[in-house]
Amino acid sequence: MSDSGAAQEAVVHVVTNAELRQGWAPEAADDPDSIAALSPNKRAALLSNPLLGPEDEPVQIFLGLDDRLVGRLDLLAGEIETPEGPAPCFWGSALHVSPDYRGRRLGATLLRASERPREATAACAASRMSRPLYSRLGYFDLSLRRHVLLRRTGPLLEPRLGTGALGRTATAAGDVVAGGHRRLLGSARRRRAGSLTLERRDAFPPELEPRLRERPAPFSMHRSAAWLDWVVRESFTEEQRRALYLVATPAGEPVAYILLKARVYSSVTKWNLECFNLGSLVDWRIFDPAAVSLEQLVLLALEALEEWDVAGFEVCVPEHEPARLRRLGFLPAGAQHVFVRGVEGSALARPQAREARAWWLRPGEGDHVFS
Repeated sequence: MSDSGAAQEAVVHVVTNAELRQGWAPEAADDPDSIAALSPNKRAALLSNPLLGPEDEPVQIFLGLDDRLVGRLDLLAGEIETPEGPAPCFWGSALHVSPDYRGRRLGATLLRASERPREATAACAASRMSRPLYSRLGYFDLSLRRHVLLRRTGPLLEPRLGTGALGRTATAAGDVVAGGHRRLLGSARRRRAGSLTLERRDAFPPELEPRLRERPAPFSMHRSAAWLDWVVRESFTEEQRRALYLVATPAGEPVAYILLKARVYSSVTKWNLECFNLGSLVDWRIFDPAAVSLEQLVLLALEALEEWDVAGFEVCVPEHEPARLRRLGFLPAGAQHVFVRGVEGSALARPQAREARAWWLRPGEGDHVFS
């Protein structure tokens, strides 16, 4: 494949499921920057995906230039429910071009190569650097509003005030306020969530599988017991934690599920934070809207995350779904971007697919549930 911005031809190398399973790796001399390095955890997750295709389907794409690897894109098999039936898709993961080779449209070459095997391609929580690329290539953007609640003030104040007397005093005062807010939220949870209970599960109950098959919107991301079990069981790194909970009435009737994750990030550039333990509500489905609201699920999630001692908590909600979270102390914090592109002639290439209200999606789509 020719890369129009490069002085010579960029060579596309596709790694199939079978090759990855057999331990494919480039020669050390061909990969001096370790672009192909893949953790055992991620390798296992990619190959145990319940939506994985046949053995000859691609799972990684590499670019070679100047006799070395200079680009990489991992492919996470997925599926999108459409009015015309399920559309197999690939979620891009770990899109990377070596710094010395950026500005040559190699990222576009990787994405175009990923679009051929399946009916759709997508990316969840695309980085600020990659968003213009997706837009330029015709992907439509399904934005989710990000809401953040600070639970401890040290990670926010220490980078600004230091760890001396001033920083310690400000952090102590801030944590007193945050502690008071936690107690208020506990009171709100008892008042608003009432007698709803959380039950942690290692696997999704198979008897509730029919509820996952219900289509909440014309376009929706795949959900199944096998998929939920996979995201709870597998991981890309050792640093992340995830937990699945059923939400039930006092009579034991399941009315929703929530999926939580937490990870310590070495830095959060956008907010100028370091060593920040962030908890997230990454997936949920309400089976009975008369019995539970998103606001109640958020309060239940906050209670469950107490044992993980998170410093902050985030929820990303589609723009058309009501989310009255400001009164719980959440602040708006930008958006999370989900990009999708369907092949020409498919349901995902039609105007309806570009309407945000036509979609059911959650912040944990694609590889973001693992990252």
